Amino acid sequence: MKKLLKVIGKSVFVLIGFLLLLFFTFYLLTIGNYEVAKTVEDDLTISHIEIENTVFHAETFGSDTNDIVIVLHGGPGNDFRYLLPLKELADDYFVVFYDQRGTGLSPRVKANEFTLENMLNDLNNIIDYYAQSRKVNIIGHSWGGMLASAYIGKYPSKVEKAVLAEPGMLTSEEAKEFMEKMHVKFDMDLILHMGKSWFQAMHVDGPDDQAATDFFFQSLMAEGIMKTEPYSAYYCDDDITNSSFDYWRFGGLASSASIRNAMDEDGNLNLNLTEGVENFTNKVLFIASECNTVIGIELQKEHLKLFPNAELVVIKNSGHMMFGEQPEESLKIIRKYFSEN
Repeated sequence: MKKLLKVIGKSVFVLIGFLLLLFFTFYLLTIGNYEVAKTVEDDLTISHIEIENTVFHAETFGSDTNDIVIVLHGGPGNDFRYLLPLKELADDYFVVFYDQRGTGLSPRVKANEFTLENMLNDLNNIIDYYAQSRKVNIIGHSWGGMLASAYIGKYPSKVEKAVLAEPGMLTSEEAKEFMEKMHVKFDMDLILHMGKSWFQAMHVDGPDDQAATDFFFQSLMAEGIMKTEPYSAYYCDDDITNSSFDYWRFGGLASSASIRNAMDEDGNLNLNLTEGVENFTNKVLFIASECNTVIGIELQKEHLKLFPNAELVVIKNSGHMMFGEQPEESLKIIRKYFSEN
């Protein structure tokens, strides 16, 4: 018995030694300079606004005497860089972009701040900041479309026109279906990529205490998970390289905490992003891409039924990032809708 315990002890010791050697080998192999973009907190030259003690990276284009367009990016956790093709609207409109709380180049915040209530309050404050008493037009993409839907329901009198470009789940039922079918398939390539990203993140040195988390999340999602099934189905030919997805910096905590804070005790997402939309009688324009089979045409047809006055337009030869993939067609569709009486 003692001999057996001795053998087991030696085996455990050897295994621990091997694992430590493996750890330090990968750590040393991934040493490098992994830069993460500074936020407004560390670089005040970045265009920004401050409202109620919350700072946002924000940029505007066009004359502020024109009708206002507020652009809402996806995620939660992305930033507005990939939506900049929409700044071409600035010849006729005052176009406002902002990185949502704790995302992009906006300063990082604590996990408990990522709530729908805060996001809606931020949007309302930004609209008041730029529009004052005027109504605004909203363009929301993906998560931004979900946020726009909730805002329309809560503040219908503040919105003139709304473009909802492939919003995701708007109800708890849709959320449940989405979560059930979107399990990541961890093949060996993805596992290796995850490990590599984790080790690389260990070498990230600032500029703030969430930089390593953001780097890991950004690398894992944009260069890993979004390339694999079922997430690859967002894009034409199931290939993210066919999309146009520029970004400054993902918000890893913004993504995870926003989802976690919306869950009940059983781990189900509690969503009701259409409450009150029946009071918005102006036409809502839904945009879907031809290639996206996850939250594309079929889901947006269901969303049409939730609004009293809505239209769906499909952009051909495009995936989820339609504004970058097919900018001319996207702008043409939006301009036509905005010009309607």
